[in-house]
Amino acid sequence: MAERCPRCGMRFEREEGFFLGAYVVNFAVTEGLLLVLLMAYVLVQANASDGVPVLPVVLATVSAAVLMPLVFYPVSRTIWVAVELVMRPLEIDEELDADAHRAV
Repeated sequence: MAERCPRCGMRFEREEGFFLGAYVVNFAVTEGLLLVLLMAYVLVQANASDGVPVLPVVLATVSAAVLMPLVFYPVSRTIWVAVELVMRPLEIDEELDADAHRAV
């Protein structure tokens, strides 16, 4: 991922450990997906008269648990930068630094 925004020059990682929030966003979305998959299985299992095989559900949830964090991580970083920018706007020195690195 780029170190700075190509449009405004803002440095994405504002301090050490900045993207821990992105990890939390990624974790929450992945856990939400797993919850949806498992609840869908429970509903199908409850309504099926002869039962539903478990193996396809296990394979789907394991695949989702491995692939979702990898695929969604860049998006979670972007979401976290936006949340952080709303919660803590750029300070004057950060704005000056961004202006100095702004893409023309």
